[in-house]
Amino acid sequence: MGEVMKKHTSIATGLALVAFGLRIYHLGSPPLLWDEGWSIGLSRLPLSEIARITALDVHPPLYYLLLKGWLLLGSHEFVTRFLSVLAGVLTVPLTYHAGRVWRGRRVGFLTACYITIAPPLIYYSQITRMFALCVVFLVLATYGLLKFLDSRFGARGHTVWPSLALFVVGAAGALYSFYYAGFVVAALFVYAVIAAPRRWKTTLAGFGAVAGLYLPWLLYAAPAMLNRVGERTGFTFAIGRALRLAAEGFYGLVFPYGVGWPAVAAVLLVAGVGALVGSRRLGRWALLPLLAIGATLFGAAVGAQAHMFAARYTIVASPFVALALAGALGLLAGRRWLFAIGMLLILATTAPTITNYVYGKSYEVFDPFDPFDPGMDWQVLHEPADADDVVFFNVLSLAGTYQRYRTPDDPPWSYALRWDPVIEPLPAAQARIEQAATSHDRLWVVLYKGTVAANAELKEWLDERFYSAEGLGWRGDTLYLSYVDPQEPWRDVGLGAQFGNMALKAARYTPAGSQSGCATCAAAGVDLVWRADGAVQQEAKVFVHLYDAAGNLVAQHDSVPVNGTRPTTTWEAGETLVDRHGLALPDQVAGPLQLVVGLYEPATGERLRTSDGRDTISVGSVVK
Repeated sequence: MGEVMKKHTSIATGLALVAFGLRIYHLGSPPLLWDEGWSIGLSRLPLSEIARITALDVHPPLYYLLLKGWLLLGSHEFVTRFLSVLAGVLTVPLTYHAGRVWRGRRVGFLTACYITIAPPLIYYSQITRMFALCVVFLVLATYGLLKFLDSRFGARGHTVWPSLALFVVGAAGALYSFYYAGFVVAALFVYAVIAAPRRWKTTLAGFGAVAGLYLPWLLYAAPAMLNRVGERTGFTFAIGRALRLAAEGFYGLVFPYGVGWPAVAAVLLVAGVGALVGSRRLGRWALLPLLAIGATLFGAAVGAQAHMFAARYTIVASPFVALALAGALGLLAGRRWLFAIGMLLILATTAPTITNYVYGKSYEVFDPFDPFDPGMDWQVLHEPADADDVVFFNVLSLAGTYQRYRTPDDPPWSYALRWDPVIEPLPAAQARIEQAATSHDRLWVVLYKGTVAANAELKEWLDERFYSAEGLGWRGDTLYLSYVDPQEPWRDVGLGAQFGNMALKAARYTPAGSQSGCATCAAAGVDLVWRADGAVQQEAKVFVHLYDAAGNLVAQHDSVPVNGTRPTTTWEAGETLVDRHGLALPDQVAGPLQLVVGLYEPATGERLRTSDGRDTISVGSVVK
């Protein structure tokens, strides 16, 4: 018995080393992906926020909780992805033992061999996401259940409950890592009832324990989940679309990218020939991979009705594809030439995907994401923002990639989630922003997709509550805004300057140059009152400048009137508008600062002049 155990250990260890090499190769080179940024951003939050946001998200919290501790080691791509590498490598010896209990040592060895080189498992073992973790938990659950169901083990009463405990831990861990694992757990239950009907009470107790462990999360997350599903589907189900997606799901499950349908055909051929040749030896054991794969494809098709369809959602069935192929090859072992052809087919259709696709790491295997530069936000903000500011992101994917490159000289970040996959209630975001405004010089707001959808409501509130300072505008498909919160008192000034049909009637500003609730923060606010004395044909932007005693420009804010929402050509005769501007004052600036305003043509930069020839209007002075 000791020699057998040593042999098992050496086989599993050897395959695990090969798996480690395949998963460690090129690990830190590809830049962070969009979803990896989400993982890092979410895992940096307090535990209570991780729970709250994942309840609104499409994935449960366990992976993020584990990653939170893991990130203490660093934020480099190699470090953050290494947690998935460990899960992917651990899957190999576990599948060896699961296959061995299921159909013997040969099948266990073949199962572990396929797991070692399976393209989807290599791919997702190199990404900072929960997929590799979920798979290792499912394999642990499968191993525990198979050991419990196997009469050779079940006859010894003292081994039954430990095996069932492995199942419970594995199944609960998988469910807390990835919702789609629930379809595989359901398939395992059906298989257990069919394979060992006399043990139904113990089986029910084991699955009941899993349900009991998972119930608290369901009670917490179900309301938001049901609301999301209801909004997107109306709780309807399209059978035709589900069948089509199930077929696409099998294609994604095989992961034949780089080879195509021949790889799918190879898998089906090997499994089919094995089942045909060994038909007399097929038993209830063959239901295990069929049930798990079928349930997964059904689950991915159903989930697509409420969220999206993605090949990665079928990852939970990968171990069962390995079991199916290993079982089929095991049935062919007596016919060596068929066995050899089967092995060659699998290797020939797997190797190109590994070499040509797996390490390229395009965002998604069925539809690559738009080009994405993970360091862009840090690069854009690094110069204009400083450590006394704070940056708010409307999606945690951008926050996580910003965190990857952030230095001590860069501002800390927070979040106001207004973009998929999570749109939090606006009051929650407002309270967070209000709190940050009490202790930071300036608020930077990074809006992916600008003012589209739920972002519009957030920007509208920001424009009403704070004073827009000199932002950075658009960079690609992201809008960079800046705000300050000037402190009272305000000073009113009558101006009466005339720029054609545009009359600057009055101004209101904060002469103290400080920020509400922040003793060390310096900012000035300006309200300009404009009136259209007639139709305005000329496009113009407003500039608000602060100059020191030497005439140096120290702060400015240029904008289309009313925070970019009211171009001058939209002004109606007789209309009065209040135009708000904010100015963040640099730390090194002192002494009274001269506040001036004016207009200029956006295309040429040429300043407009008043009826008496001035190109600037002096409003007053600001003392920092």
